[in-house]
Amino acid sequence: MSSLSLKQTAILVALFVVTAVVFIQLDTVRALDPIKSALETIVTPLSDGVSGLGRRGDNALEQELAVVKAERDALLAENAALRADVREVDQLRLQAKLQRDRPSWKMLQARVQGSDPSGQQLFLTINKGSADGVESGMAVVAQGQNYIGQVTDVWERSSKVMLIIDASQTVGARLDSGPDGVVYGLSRRGGWLEMRYLDREATIQPNELVLTSDSPALRTARVPGGLIIGKAVTDKIVRDPQADTQTVEVVPLVNYEALQVVTVVLTDGS
Repeated sequence: MSSLSLKQTAILVALFVVTAVVFIQLDTVRALDPIKSALETIVTPLSDGVSGLGRRGDNALEQELAVVKAERDALLAENAALRADVREVDQLRLQAKLQRDRPSWKMLQARVQGSDPSGQQLFLTINKGSADGVESGMAVVAQGQNYIGQVTDVWERSSKVMLIIDASQTVGARLDSGPDGVVYGLSRRGGWLEMRYLDREATIQPNELVLTSDSPALRTARVPGGLIIGKAVTDKIVRDPQADTQTVEVVPLVNYEALQVVTVVLTDGS
């Protein structure tokens, strides 16, 4: 196709300029208002329709997100419940093994109902009481043969178990290698447990187990010997030169907050 001549180009430019000036003048005297109104009548519904589609799209997206979040929360709750069930099964399995290992013992399994809501004392409440043969002073174990405390209050259908880590509790104890002492709860004094009155010459092995005492002189009433209290922390030993004794920190092997089932030792056959 041939290109425009210089003369033709000049004519087109002049026409464009004249047309623009005419439209400007017409707009100045509002002569174009009817045309503009007609165009607005056509364009505005189209614009509103597009905006409405956008808003409806946003609402639909928000609803889908809400559904997804609800499904996620339901799955998280189900997962937490499954983990709790697994922990309970593991604890029951360990308690069943304890019964097999100690056939002469008479034991009673109980569910944990709660703990001290004030946080002033460290105890558990369980769903077994005097109607089930539970008595004050009975030893309570969990996750196998881990000693966790003694029954201190009994009602017909429930009981209170004061945990050994509470500052009010003590129990006769011994190292796995033999030396005797007494374990004290320290939870409200900035620690877990400590074993006091160990002979000054006693050698404490790293992570050595600390057990309930079976010595007639030190054994705590109604607490069988040989139950696990925790393990010794050998980098936290304090020696008392005046009393010729030493004290060592003891860390429990049980997560008390995760306990769901425990076992009350009704009798130990002794």
